[in-house]
Amino acid sequence: MARIALSITILDVSANGLRARISLPLAVGTLLKFSLPGSGEHHARIAWRDGEIFGCEFMKPLNSQELRRTVEASSNAAPVAISS
Repeated sequence: MARIALSITILDVSANGLRARISLPLAVGTLLKFSLPGSGEHHARIAWRDGEIFGCEFMKPLNSQELRRTVEASSNAAPVAISS
């Protein structure tokens, strides 16, 4: 299994996943480990891709605190939903 470090631009995030931009052509189904700002490491898989934009589904959803910290730490990330 190949491991490489990548930098992505998070466009929006929810408890179940995120939408981001990356220039590297990763295939749908690729498993990723994200180090999310404010909430540590999380595993996800690429669910869809459209050019440089892709959507990932977290293997374990973020809890409300992790989601809030990630959104607050990502100045360009818009929350899809934050539950109390």
